[in-house]
Amino acid sequence: MSKKGYIYSAIAVVIVVAIGAAHFLSKNSSSNQKVTTINVAGVTTNRPYTFPKGGKISGYDGELLQKIDKDLPQYKFNYSTASQNSVFVGLQSGKYDLASSGFWYSADRAKTYLLSKPVGLADLRLVYRSNEGNIKGFQDIVKKHLKLAPISSDDARYNVVEDYNKQNPKYKVNLKAIGDVTAGDALKQLQEKQFDAVFYPYQAYFPVRDSGGAKGLTVSPSLGLKNDYFYANKSDKNKKLLKAVNADLKKLKKSGYLEKLSKKWLGEDVFKLKGAQASWDNDKN
Repeated sequence: MSKKGYIYSAIAVVIVVAIGAAHFLSKNSSSNQKVTTINVAGVTTNRPYTFPKGGKISGYDGELLQKIDKDLPQYKFNYSTASQNSVFVGLQSGKYDLASSGFWYSADRAKTYLLSKPVGLADLRLVYRSNEGNIKGFQDIVKKHLKLAPISSDDARYNVVEDYNKQNPKYKVNLKAIGDVTAGDALKQLQEKQFDAVFYPYQAYFPVRDSGGAKGLTVSPSLGLKNDYFYANKSDKNKKLLKAVNADLKKLKKSGYLEKLSKKWLGEDVFKLKGAQASWDNDKN
């Protein structure tokens, strides 16, 4: 072999060894990467957002959480469901790291928890009996002397009505607090004429309607949109978690994955609704 041939052979050997070493280091680094366990909670009876299935959480939020879990190999999610009050108590105490179930923004909650970037959109409506005239908004409830169903003070819907009352002092809704009530139970009480209207996002109404539990009921035009968020317990670990989650959410929005989930679980493509992009871009909506 010529001198030049020896040189080429030596170079080839060096390249092969370098590639092998890089592959080994990459594989070894990946296998040794620390996996952090994240305790995730959802509300048990809040279709189509969260409900238990097969030891995990299903629904729009549940399926999104499972997708993010797969996308972030440095984390392992442990799933559980509980009542809404129990989820909030557990999140605040540190029992849960992350929670989701169509949760909205409020100033008080932003002080108590870490909030992710938006994960979905809620289409706000009033549900009422279809044979008793139209209800287009909260002012109609006041002007027609109608009764709005009580809302849990732990529910962000309560804050929305409170904000409306502050902005409309001449047409304040008589807002009363109550414990946790499922959408199905609230709509049944509406049918029984215990009150005249229920305030819910369309996404909570349509599953009950589709299962035959909303006979004689209809919905108002959209009252606006609210972003949905993940909530996290305040800790340095969860600040790091949300940084990774937010980066993945950006990719999932861009790829169309969130639109696909919306069509599957939320009864409509919420990202095509009027004002959707403006709402999405506002982290405090």
